[in-house]
Amino acid sequence: MDTASGKRDLRRNVLAQLRAIPAPLRDAHSTALRAGLAPLLQGAEVLNIALYAPLAHEVNLLPLTEQYPRHRYAFPRCGKQGAMQFHHVTAPAIQLTPGAMGILTPSEHLPVIPPQELDLIIVPGVAFTPAGARLGYGGGYYDRYLPQCTRATIIAAAFPEQMLESLPTEPHDLLIPRILTL
Repeated sequence: MDTASGKRDLRRNVLAQLRAIPAPLRDAHSTALRAGLAPLLQGAEVLNIALYAPLAHEVNLLPLTEQYPRHRYAFPRCGKQGAMQFHHVTAPAIQLTPGAMGILTPSEHLPVIPPQELDLIIVPGVAFTPAGARLGYGGGYYDRYLPQCTRATIIAAAFPEQMLESLPTEPHDLLIPRILTL
C-alpha cells in the first residue's frame, strides 16, 4: 500500500473512532485540554492566537476566546490552490459562518493577521504521534502555511484516540513541536 492510500485508510479509521466518542466525554476532554493550554494564555502579554472552529468530532477550543478575551484570535480561511490566511475574529458566534464542508470560516472582509505576527498557532489534525508527526485532512494547508510563521509557538491539542505510535509520512509533512493530550 502506498503512503497516500495508507493515510486515507488511517484517516477514515481515526475519524470513525472520533465520531464514536460520546458528546459528554468529548466535552469533558475538550475542557481538560483547554485547561492544559492555560499556561500559554495566562501571561499579561496580548497574543495573536490562531485557532480553528472545531468540527463536531474535534477538540473544542472556541471557549478560549471567552476565557481569555484580551488576546487577538484569528481563524483560518482557505482559498484556492492551497492558500490559507488567518482573519481576526472578535465575535466567533457572529463572524464565523459555514464554508466548505460546513467548516465555520471568517469572512474574507475581516482583517488578516500576517503569519509572521502570530504568536501561538493551535493546529487541528486527525492523528498525531508523540514525536510530532501529524495526519491532517489531506489538503496540505497547514504544511504550506506554518513555515511562514517565524515567531509562533506551534501546538496541537488531541484526544487520546488521536495519538498513535506512528503515522505514514511524506517529505512535505511538517512536525508539530508540541502535542497536548490527556
